[in-house]
Amino acid sequence: MKRILHISDLQVFYLAIAAIFIFTGFIYNFFFFRLFHIKVEQFFTLQDYLASSIEKVYLIIIAILFAIMSSYLARYVMREKQKFQYHRLVAALLYCIPFVMFMAGMLMLIKYKEPSGYFLLSFAMYAGGDYVLFKKIFKGNHDSYSRYFYFTGFILYVLLITSTIVYNRDYVLHEPMHSLKNYRVHFVRDVSINPDNCIILEANSNYFFFYDESLNKAYVIPKDGISYIEANR
Repeated sequence: MKRILHISDLQVFYLAIAAIFIFTGFIYNFFFFRLFHIKVEQFFTLQDYLASSIEKVYLIIIAILFAIMSSYLARYVMREKQKFQYHRLVAALLYCIPFVMFMAGMLMLIKYKEPSGYFLLSFAMYAGGDYVLFKKIFKGNHDSYSRYFYFTGFILYVLLITSTIVYNRDYVLHEPMHSLKNYRVHFVRDVSINPDNCIILEANSNYFFFYDESLNKAYVIPKDGISYIEANR
């Protein structure tokens, strides 16, 4: 007899998804703001963690699903490669993909200083590890390896979270739009912030976060302490 889907099942699913997003938001903000010496747990609410995870890392979920489906397809092709007309070429392409992604990621980071190369490195490490586990440890047994779906997905999740943190750190430090020189911040109270060296890190429901690169010092200003912010023309 087939099990009937109840409302309680949907509630459990909803709560699980919400918990994953809140956890992701906490992990992301905890390590991201630690890079700027800010203890984020003192300034974020649950709503802030949830909003941040949806805004910053929702693409990670899509990337993980895409990667896992690609991994499944690649393992299927390796297992059934004899059925393909050009199976050796197909197999060679599958083996080369992680190497190509790794080299492309290194090129983007070293030559072009493009932080999105971290994501290519993450996928290269995942694809390479996926191949080693499947081919060398599980001896090409597709069914046995499929049981490790959650494990490989979690590894990719950690890699992508790390890449997102590093990417956003480099982005706010080097992207000119984040410089406080581009804005005029009108404080309700006297606040000594040098706009020549400061950047805007982020804002949540209650606070603005600024960082002075020359002093290696962070500023957390309550929103009610700022009258308004306007962009310089």
